[in-house]
Amino acid sequence: MRILVTGGSGYIGNALVEAFCRAGHQVVATFQDAKKALKIERFGARAVHWDIRDHRSLSPEIRETDVLVHAAMEMGADGGKLDQACVMFFLDELSRSAGLRRFIYTSGVWVLGNTRVNPPQDNTIPAVSPPHVAWRPPVERTVLDSAGRGVTAMVIRPGIVYGGAGGITGFLMGMASAETGVVIVGEGDNHWSPVHRDDLADLYLRAAEQGPAGTIFNGTDGSCPTVGLTAQSLSFALGFGGKVTRTPPEEGRKKWGGLADGLLLDQCVSGDFAERLLGWHPRHRSIVSESSALVRSWKAVSEPHP
Repeated sequence: MRILVTGGSGYIGNALVEAFCRAGHQVVATFQDAKKALKIERFGARAVHWDIRDHRSLSPEIRETDVLVHAAMEMGADGGKLDQACVMFFLDELSRSAGLRRFIYTSGVWVLGNTRVNPPQDNTIPAVSPPHVAWRPPVERTVLDSAGRGVTAMVIRPGIVYGGAGGITGFLMGMASAETGVVIVGEGDNHWSPVHRDDLADLYLRAAEQGPAGTIFNGTDGSCPTVGLTAQSLSFALGFGGKVTRTPPEEGRKKWGGLADGLLLDQCVSGDFAERLLGWHPRHRSIVSESSALVRSWKAVSEPHP
């Protein structure tokens, strides 16, 4: 199939480009920073310069694609509005295209809020989401409603994505030091629902090839370790003796804004629906046991080479 990936040089998007290329698909992926085009081309994909603020410029590529995977995201204050406008345009273009008209939208499990007490039902959109992601559920509804216009549209909600040098674990390692150890927001007794980015890429591949219209997949590996345990394991792997510094929530919000609220969520989100429907079986099941590998990957990128 002809697959178009937005954000193809990003942390998640680049893993998707690799997975689609390895599966033999014809892949086009977007980049914004010219220095990152090679990250796409190294897998055999074609790199296209694109800015989400000028989303209409992607129209010629959309007309020639079978599957559009939206993994790009503007991190500024107007990121939500840009994403909404972008998705509506994509769906309009796809509804008129000559391809297979398949669309995958990247959301996130944070829209589900705290799930430890009330686990979410499969394939549902929450009535209320935390303020920092409250714009996402309406976009999810717009995506799923496009099935009536002939678009095979799906939503994938990644959990806490880890693997390699980036993601949330890369963020935590970048702030860590011998003095503070690993810095977290809150006491650390809340839980995260992780997913390795290689497993997540396999989920996108399966959804692109066989996912039914109007479906939501929560991309998590089924584990839900506490944040404190995750941070402690990274601290040991970094050589900081398991030291963890706990930042009060209000201080965390001053430093990191809405990201702090996401990191404070207490979540156990199941990915069983994707396993049942698509035969998706994550190979990586423990972010804690992979701490040493994560540190090696992070050091290989962050430390200067002789």
